Amino acid sequence: MTKDGYDRVGPFHPFVAWGAVALFDLSLVAAVTLTLLVGIDWTEDLIFPGGPEMLPF
Repeated sequence: MTKDGYDRVGPFHPFVAWGAVALFDLSLVAAVTLTLLVGIDWTEDLIFPGGPEMLPF
């Protein structure tokens, strides 16, 4: 038990574990967003080839 009354997660304070889970969730959201943007850019290039790019990749 910590001084705050939480159970430890292995050798770590629960806040460290929660932070790690939050970073993992954020990385998953970023990966899904990037995948969607790449798919949208690829589809846009198929429909309207050439012209100005909206996304820098």
